Amino acid sequence: MDNVLKLQDIIGYKFISHDMISVALSHPGRKKHEKDFSRKFEKLEFLGDRVLGLSLVDFMYNNFSYDSEGELAIRIASLAGTDFLIKLAKKTKIIDCFSIPRDFFVSLNKNSSSIADMMEAVFGAIFLDSNFETAQKIIVNLWGNDIYRGIHKTKDAKTRLQELVQAKNSELPSYRMIKMAGEPHDPIFEIEVSACGKSSIGYGGSKKNAEHDAAEKMVEILEHQDV
Repeated sequence: MDNVLKLQDIIGYKFISHDMISVALSHPGRKKHEKDFSRKFEKLEFLGDRVLGLSLVDFMYNNFSYDSEGELAIRIASLAGTDFLIKLAKKTKIIDCFSIPRDFFVSLNKNSSSIADMMEAVFGAIFLDSNFETAQKIIVNLWGNDIYRGIHKTKDAKTRLQELVQAKNSELPSYRMIKMAGEPHDPIFEIEVSACGKSSIGYGGSKKNAEHDAAEKMVEILEHQDV
C-alpha cells in the first residue's frame, strides 16, 4: 500500500483499484512459486510495452511532423529502450516504489533489465485503471524534456571513453569482469574498467550493458577531473 501511495505522488494519478498496480510494483522473483502472479505480471508488462510505444508514436507523429519514418523510429528506439527506462526509474524515484527480492541486485545501482520490465508493467496497470489518454499524459509528463531530445544517435559511452583516453595520450581502457550474480534467467554482471590510473565498476543484465555502465561512470570521473 505504501508503495502505491508513493507512486501516486510521483505520477500525479490516484488509482481506482490497487489490484493491477500492486502486481506491477512487485517483481515475480518475490513470489517464485505463484505461477498465476507471474502470468499477471508478464501480461501487464506486455500490455505496458504497447501502451508506451503507442503513446510515444502518437506524440511524435503529432509533434514532429517534419520527421521521416526513419527519424521517428530513432526517437522511439532511444526513448523506449531498456537503458532509458532504467535511468528514468532512478531519476523519478519510481524505482523506490518497487518491491524486489532482497538478494536480487548486486548493489544499489539496480541496473537489471527487470527494472525496465517493471516500468512497462506500471504503464500497463495505469492503462487498465484509466484509459489511453490518461496513460499517455502520465508518460509524456514523466519523459519531460527528454521527449524532445535530438534524433541523432550520440556516441556510446565506450566510444566516448576511448576518445577521451586517447586525447590524454593514455593506454586504452581495459575491462575486467568481477562476477556474475542473480538468477540464471536474469543475471547481473559486475565489470570494472580501468583507464588513466582510475577505475569504476558497472552493472548490467549483460556484459555489454555492464561495460557501458562502467564506461559511463569513468567518463564522468575523467571529465570532472579536468574541470
